[in-house]
Amino acid sequence: MRISGKMHDGALLIVGVGGIGCRWAKAAHSEMVDYADLVLVDSDSSSFEEYPNASTIHIGPEGVNQGIMPELSSSWASEYAHVFSKMLDRAELVLISTVLGGGVGGGASVWIAEQARSAGALVVTIAGLPFEDQVSRMRWARLSRPRLESASHATIGISLSSLAHRSIKRGIPWEDGGGWISSLVTGLIRTQARMGVINLDLMDLRTILAQAGRSTVLVGEGMAVDANRIFSSAFDAPLERIDIANAAACLLHIEGGNAVSLGDFDQIAEAFTKGLHDNCNVIYGASIDKEMTGEVRVIAVLSGL
Repeated sequence: MRISGKMHDGALLIVGVGGIGCRWAKAAHSEMVDYADLVLVDSDSSSFEEYPNASTIHIGPEGVNQGIMPELSSSWASEYAHVFSKMLDRAELVLISTVLGGGVGGGASVWIAEQARSAGALVVTIAGLPFEDQVSRMRWARLSRPRLESASHATIGISLSSLAHRSIKRGIPWEDGGGWISSLVTGLIRTQARMGVINLDLMDLRTILAQAGRSTVLVGEGMAVDANRIFSSAFDAPLERIDIANAAACLLHIEGGNAVSLGDFDQIAEAFTKGLHDNCNVIYGASIDKEMTGEVRVIAVLSGL
């Protein structure tokens, strides 16, 4: 176990669980070092290598990472309850990345989500779902997912088959998230960590995720002058198939450079909300990122699906 000496106040916490979950978390945190803390949890110590900015918790026997009953990896994590308790004590937003299907994540991620939620944090879990031809792993995933959804305020399902296919186009290995996982995590953190032109806060995110039903997050990027293309790019993501038209609530966070006007922000928001139900509760925020010029990034959190 290692506790990073570079931890911030712990309010924004990224937790990687299992081998792939740790890789996704490290890739996302590398873009958010100044805003969030990182905890890596696995039975394989190689998941902790070459990343000194993380706190690490080694659970279970070394290298045992397949064919693990969810109850077993959950019990491994619970042995460090006193450590997790300290880390989660001040957490306001906890983002968990993991993969379901018979590894450490199937049980440990559920236990961590339960502890984080009990501590009063808002919990969002990004859960990789097994490749379509991995029948036995898919069965394991179906055992774990209902408990994970119950423990988290939002669980975002990522199809590994779709992620791997689309990662080829981007030239980023799916094992590192293909760029999408980092976009999801950093997008959610930016809604909380940066002052905006139109501000959002944790209560806004809680309001959206309080809706009954499933939730998901979309990330779109493009030039401010082409709102429809930004909207289309958000749906070119490796998420599980889900119909968003009847979403009960939507939180939009739009980032753009100094060249982006309030009118541009309004047009982009309209492009993202025109396909939603008339009764959908939409909360909209915007911020300026000086590193961007005429580019825009949109994070859309949809709930009540």
